[in-house]
Amino acid sequence: MKKKVVVGFSGGKDSTAALILLKNKGYEVHGLTMKIGLNEEEENIEKIKDLANLLEIPLKVLDVKDIFKEKVIDYFINSYKLGITPNPCVICNKEIKFKVLKDFAFKKEGADLYATGHYAKKVNIGGNFFLKEPAEKEKSQNYFLSMISRGDLRNVIFPLADVKIEKVKGIVKGLPLVNMKESQDICFLQHQPLTGYLKKHVPLNAFKKGDILDIKGNKIGTHKGALCFTIGQRRGTNFSSDKKQYVIKKDMKNNTIYLGEEKLLYSNDLIVKKPVFWREIEMGELLKIKVRYLSEFSEAHIIEVADDFIKARFKAPKRAVTPGQIGVFYDKDIIVASGYIV
Repeated sequence: MKKKVVVGFSGGKDSTAALILLKNKGYEVHGLTMKIGLNEEEENIEKIKDLANLLEIPLKVLDVKDIFKEKVIDYFINSYKLGITPNPCVICNKEIKFKVLKDFAFKKEGADLYATGHYAKKVNIGGNFFLKEPAEKEKSQNYFLSMISRGDLRNVIFPLADVKIEKVKGIVKGLPLVNMKESQDICFLQHQPLTGYLKKHVPLNAFKKGDILDIKGNKIGTHKGALCFTIGQRRGTNFSSDKKQYVIKKDMKNNTIYLGEEKLLYSNDLIVKKPVFWREIEMGELLKIKVRYLSEFSEAHIIEVADDFIKARFKAPKRAVTPGQIGVFYDKDIIVASGYIV
């Protein structure tokens, strides 16, 4: 009998290509798309259904809007209230795509395998699963998958692991894709400016005027709400100087932000909390670290490790290490740990 694969299917080029590749390999392929409560979502779902019909695959639509709000949107809003910068795509993968959708695929759909269109590669080392960089390194989404666990990779496949982007484009050429363009936007913002979105979900008193201070604590200007700023930000402060000034610190309690020169953005150490360990991490170990999705790898030595935190020291100071973002530890090109930056 053919193995049954349920594919997380958005109708975009990546999940569509993944689905087609699996179908061409002889799997019994089913699509699974999620409803998260966005404006005009029903129209998009109808397009996804049309595409599924064209590809001759069964499709299920799973309404996850309540748990999506609880796990992803509320986390996003609460992070800004606390003055930290969230990464909702990481949480969506952890709590929704590799928990709710995956569980539905196996428990309700009787799947043998669960697949997604992520550019990621699963490898088995010593009987344990790990995430390794895919062939298309420029599109790697391992960073966004780093907070799931190696157990979450059981019976999971990534059809695009060894596929380059040009082949993906060729596979889906001419198909009526639902999402035709590349997008780095957070889906539930729906192209709204961040400030506009937050004003709809955060009490307006959070946007009251506050002081902009220099590193000595002198007032140098005013802003319209500290929660709207992120570490390393330069634009939007409405402060001019003969030297470029960046947000180097936020004080949410007093609704203030501190500006300083770029050199003050560099950190020697990194601490992450609530770590996910893909393997045991040893004191003194030299690993590569990413502190943001688009950041370059940095080398760092592990100087402290416990069940609830990891502390590392960079070989060279790292710019704009931002609380709330995800710090991901790599051994060569394999993820070995991750956690929330503090």
